[in-house]
Amino acid sequence: MSIQRYGKWDFRAVDHASAGRARARLREQGAPAEPERAAAVVLLREAPLRVFLLRHTAKEPFGAAARGPLETVRERWAAGLENDGDRRVRTGRYGFPGGRHKPDDADVAMTGVREVEEETGAMVALQRAWSRWITPEYEPVRFDAWIYVATLAEGFQPRIRVREPEYATWIGPEQAVCQYGGQMSMQEATTLAELARYSTVGEVFAAAEQRDMSPILPRLNTNDDHPRLILPGEDGYPAAALSHA
Repeated sequence: MSIQRYGKWDFRAVDHASAGRARARLREQGAPAEPERAAAVVLLREAPLRVFLLRHTAKEPFGAAARGPLETVRERWAAGLENDGDRRVRTGRYGFPGGRHKPDDADVAMTGVREVEEETGAMVALQRAWSRWITPEYEPVRFDAWIYVATLAEGFQPRIRVREPEYATWIGPEQAVCQYGGQMSMQEATTLAELARYSTVGEVFAAAEQRDMSPILPRLNTNDDHPRLILPGEDGYPAAALSHA
């Protein structure tokens, strides 16, 4: 069963105003934007199990974007925007090293390896695919984003290497999602909640070998009274993005 809540965070709840904006965006844009390939890497170490977490102030999460007058449905899909009176101000976002696929990348897995090196100066030793998320169709910028779990090559320690991250730390996955879940994309918060089930890197890698890598495309349900994001295979999953636009 897919994770829907963790601690105080409800990963699926959508407020009515945001749901209305999303449906309006679907009506206005017509066909959904084509997703771009992207990757993010959860760096792991032990003991106990820790993940490497970054906070960005300017970089939008690899699986989210906000453009124009209509923001996204969930704050986890938004780009760190909060209300400040009549202004919308950008705040810090927590997540993993990652970014868009580039033409020189041999494949999307190498995109993750490159992004780790560019953002942290470290090299990846072992890497396994964990999940694959597609940005909801109501977003004007969309990603086909692969999330990987990885360990560092011997002798490397990650550090902030580019201008965008302002903070980095090793932290337990449970603590990370409980403390910062509201400032993450939905897929990053979900990944941390999943990783909180494991105690060692070996357990995570063993679980990765059994993961279903079918794309996960969240869609907004058709219930006006209780709008929520629904994942493929769940009851009430809309057959099409415009089913209730």
